[in-house]
Amino acid sequence: MIKEIKFALYVIKKNIQSSIELRSSFLLNVFGMAINDTAFIILWVYFVKSVGVVGGWTTYDIIGMLGISALTFGIVYTTCYGLFKLPDNVASGSFDRFMLSPKNILIRTATSAIEVAAVGDMLFGIICICIYGFLIHITLMQMILILILIFFTSIVFLSFMIIIYSLSFYFIDANVITNGIFQLFNTPTLFHGGAFQGALRFVFTFIIPSLLISAIPLETIKNTSYRSLFMIIILSFVWLFIAIKFFNISIKKYESSNFMTFGN
Repeated sequence: MIKEIKFALYVIKKNIQSSIELRSSFLLNVFGMAINDTAFIILWVYFVKSVGVVGGWTTYDIIGMLGISALTFGIVYTTCYGLFKLPDNVASGSFDRFMLSPKNILIRTATSAIEVAAVGDMLFGIICICIYGFLIHITLMQMILILILIFFTSIVFLSFMIIIYSLSFYFIDANVITNGIFQLFNTPTLFHGGAFQGALRFVFTFIIPSLLISAIPLETIKNTSYRSLFMIIILSFVWLFIAIKFFNISIKKYESSNFMTFGN
């Protein structure tokens, strides 16, 4: 397992180095995405000014929440973008090269590509978290909670992405299905926790874990809730276990398209 993790880190490092070689394109993608993400902050600031505080969520809280979700999104997209290319690889038969690899198939697949623009999400997320920390006069314990939560929210996000894109093995043209489910998962991460109550909150916490990478981590930091932290940690391991099992079962459905394709 240690060797596989070292291999994954090595591949991620090489992917980043390769992308940085095209410096102008790299910087344009990074800052372009960061500027694009800023639009969500502007939207929510004016929403709160117009409507007022909803469910106890202030502008400060929304900035912190968007920072956490953007950083989580950026980490997974930067390191494991290969998952998002799985539908195309399966449809074209290019997945053969992963099946023949001596390395762990899931790790090899996930780390096979990088999304440069996602570095902009990471930059945006870090800036938002810093601003949020300054505005609320963050304590040392809250800072530690943020670091712990980012790690486990990334696991949740990655796990659900593995599950979504493993569906590629079950459908001929899986792009529409996987993209639709991804949007169903991703959209609630852009809304604050006050928008989800009752049954809806249960669904987007335990069935589709959108709130586990946005609203609930922010509430955990805001209230210094160790109960919520424990719940996120437990659920992250549960989702990771389910994701790995589902991926391993799903690849047995794969049949080579017998195309003469050779990828990097």
